[in-house]
Amino acid sequence: MVTLRIDSLSKSYGDKKALDQVDLCLTSGVYGLLGPNGAGKSTLMNIIAGNLTPDAGAVLYNGENTSALGKHFRSILGFMPQQQGLYEHFTGYQFLSYIAALKGMSKKQAKEEIETVIGLVNLREQGLKKLGAYSGGMKQRILIAQALLNNPKILILDEPTAGLDPQERIRIRNIISEIALDKIVILATHVVSDVEQIAKEIIMIKKGKVLGSGSVEGFFSGLLGKVFELQIKPEQLGEVERAFLVSSVSVHAGQMLVRVITDLEPNPYSFSQVPPTLEDVYLYQFADEMGRE
Repeated sequence: MVTLRIDSLSKSYGDKKALDQVDLCLTSGVYGLLGPNGAGKSTLMNIIAGNLTPDAGAVLYNGENTSALGKHFRSILGFMPQQQGLYEHFTGYQFLSYIAALKGMSKKQAKEEIETVIGLVNLREQGLKKLGAYSGGMKQRILIAQALLNNPKILILDEPTAGLDPQERIRIRNIISEIALDKIVILATHVVSDVEQIAKEIIMIKKGKVLGSGSVEGFFSGLLGKVFELQIKPEQLGEVERAFLVSSVSVHAGQMLVRVITDLEPNPYSFSQVPPTLEDVYLYQFADEMGRE
């Protein structure tokens, strides 16, 4: 079994603690990494990837410190950063060949694996097109493909579905789910619904600390009996927003439906209790952080 142990990681930038004594133990499967901007997600991913050095603590792969493993650990790691420049004059195949060379793969191995990963992300027909002609979804998929080269045991994906339309998001979500059977996949995203369906565990980070980790169902349990749907008149929306934490607002057949999170029954409004979603959990945990950079 593949294991990745995050052992008391801490990292500061000046007076700000980006990570504060983070402890985690990961095995094969998808881990959804959730938190607002500035929570420490990128710092954690970059330390795991070896791009940053922690002030304290260690990352252990199968019990061995990754800093000591060096090149060997990098060979079993795939990383898709949120912001990655693409050589737009390269074709898809040329770009993957270039990344394969950087990973030290032989020409024979690279040729075989490029065909595999470009097929996996459904880009074989577009492989001879220049990256500059790719849509946003195609660029995201080619970045996933490069991260998959050399069959990594640990895959880090930072916002892989950012800015994509629903069809592309579903396609990429399915790809991630398929490849996670024998890999540790760490998926950081603001699209909470993307990880709700495929994550083995959710890790929530707030102000550099792990707020909680566990199954999606485990997070739901903390909100059972606290999520309600109100039926109100449009002119009542303002008072509802002042009184409750509002998760969503919709209109059906002239009736305004407002989803709220509250510890007490939302009297005197007409309401029904509804099961929580991961978006409700996210809002509940990070309401005070929403909108911050």
